[in-house]
Amino acid sequence: MLLQRFWNLIDESSIGRFAARKEEQIEQLDPQRIYVENVRSFFGIPYRAAHFLCELAVRERVLARRFGILCPQCQRILTSVDSEADVPVHLTCEVCERNECERYAFDSNELRALLFYKLIA
Repeated sequence: MLLQRFWNLIDESSIGRFAARKEEQIEQLDPQRIYVENVRSFFGIPYRAAHFLCELAVRERVLARRFGILCPQCQRILTSVDSEADVPVHLTCEVCERNECERYAFDSNELRALLFYKLIA
């Protein structure tokens, strides 16, 4: 009974609200696409420290490093690869093609890669 009152007191305090906000942030994460910025924001640390934590998780085999290849027109991820060396020579953006954009096929040298991490199950 006393322990339950203690937990209720914590839940009603600023500590409880802080924990609830963190829990909401975790629930909104996509475990297939964890960006360094998400980690930075969650822990309130600099980008370099968040990047270091992500790379540490890769070494510990908790996360896998991935690269999302972005369409230069609509900025959507066309595909994701394990390394920048695995980027296909030619890629087509289906969204740009459906929208009847003038260009929808791109060479790999025109594309930008976006680093993200994937939770290993």
